[in-house]
Amino acid sequence: MNWKTIGVFAVVVAGLLALACTETTVLSPGSEGSTGISVNGTGSVFGEPDVAVLTLGVEAQADSVGVARAQAAEAMDAIMSALRDGGVDDDDIQTSRFSVQPRYEFRAGEQELIGFFVDNIVTVKVRNIDDTGDLIDAAVDAGGDLTRVDNLRFTIDDPAELQDEARRLAMDDAKSKAETLAEAAGVDLGAPRSITETGGPRAITFAGASLADEAFARTPISVGELEVQISVQVLYALD
Repeated sequence: MNWKTIGVFAVVVAGLLALACTETTVLSPGSEGSTGISVNGTGSVFGEPDVAVLTLGVEAQADSVGVARAQAAEAMDAIMSALRDGGVDDDDIQTSRFSVQPRYEFRAGEQELIGFFVDNIVTVKVRNIDDTGDLIDAAVDAGGDLTRVDNLRFTIDDPAELQDEARRLAMDDAKSKAETLAEAAGVDLGAPRSITETGGPRAITFAGASLADEAFARTPISVGELEVQISVQVLYALD
């Protein structure tokens, strides 16, 4: 092999390495069944949440299991009543955690039992989303010092319509990329050979309207928007 041949070979190898380091949008050579253009497409749409999902409950501590359990039960009954009075259906309240745990301290180098914790946590679906702040306030007032609020998130009860729109946008995005690549390569784009989808609803950063506009103090809740994002990976055949 002369130096000229070696130089040409090195240029070809460098070009192949550069192609391998690009994004997932590639022109894939290969056998008849695998030849094609593989592209990623993304579609995003936005919608207002219509459901709040609230995780809250009680935590009681006492010297004995019986006393801690009784305290937790009384506080939890009060919280459940407040939620029902606020319009939450029993079908939308589900116990997500109940635990009894001993509490220890080390004294003089030895582990000593000093009491028990009882946790009772429920997940609540709030369908009248504008009532979320008032329901939190009512639950906290009812449960008193034993109340704990673990989490609050917003979701769309039925995101199917938004997901379908995001799918269409994702496929449009993928097809546009594939057509550009095919034109640049001087080939004709065929039908999709395979489609893989990922994605779904997700929260985004927002500056929503607060529910704390009253003269009296209320828990401020901002609903904002949700982004429904679908990504597809599509392999197009070449005609």
